[in-house]
Amino acid sequence: MKQPSRRAIGGFIFLIILIIIGTVVFFFGRRFDRNYVTPVLFFEGSVKGLSVGSNVYFRGVPIGHVEKIQLIPNNEDKIVIPVYVRIDPRMTAQGEMSRSEMKEWINDLIGHGLKGKLQTQNVLTGQMTIELDFYPKYPPRFQAEKYGIEDIEIPTVPSMFDEISQNLEKIPLSDISTNVNSVLQQLHDDMPALMRQSTEAVVSINRLADSIAGPGTTTMSDFNKMIRDVSEAARAVSRLSDYLERHPEALLKGKGGY
Repeated sequence: MKQPSRRAIGGFIFLIILIIIGTVVFFFGRRFDRNYVTPVLFFEGSVKGLSVGSNVYFRGVPIGHVEKIQLIPNNEDKIVIPVYVRIDPRMTAQGEMSRSEMKEWINDLIGHGLKGKLQTQNVLTGQMTIELDFYPKYPPRFQAEKYGIEDIEIPTVPSMFDEISQNLEKIPLSDISTNVNSVLQQLHDDMPALMRQSTEAVVSINRLADSIAGPGTTTMSDFNKMIRDVSEAARAVSRLSDYLERHPEALLKGKGGY
């Protein structure tokens, strides 16, 4: 009777090992996958740079990734963008949690102020991540129920760029422009009177100088210098008025840009 070769026996044993490993990975993987939860987040601004697979962090610790991003039209002619994230149930020191334990734990964290925020991971590529942390001063806003989404919702807070944009929108640029134009108009209207007063002041100084000392004296020379300075100042005011009338934006940006 022919004996089986060592190569055949080795191949058979190797196949059995692969089957065992595959079975373990399959069942344990399904067990871990079954306990994952996918909370949803709604961000007010753009989610440009965020994609499926982007990391989710809690205070810098990776705890999951973005599972999917959807588009939902609403009745206000706007597009709502729910972002679903997958949280790893094995991330705590207690070991893997069940699905119900995960939901209870996340809801408890939300009750203590847990919220999501978009963060820039790479400035060059614009890649974004989601950072979870506690922001108790921001009141939570929930939208999932409004759109029939039953998943756990983690509230969000504006990103740094959203906050800057919102603050810029609060600046009353139109009021500032109106006030600047009003000041320039007032300055333009008052300029003839200011010039007349400057001229009258120069004439009065000349008369005073003539009454104090004769031509050629040191006192007269000083007075003549003062008169020239006053005249130059008056001309400078006139030039400034003309420039501001042509470039009112210089009050805000300075003359260097023009």
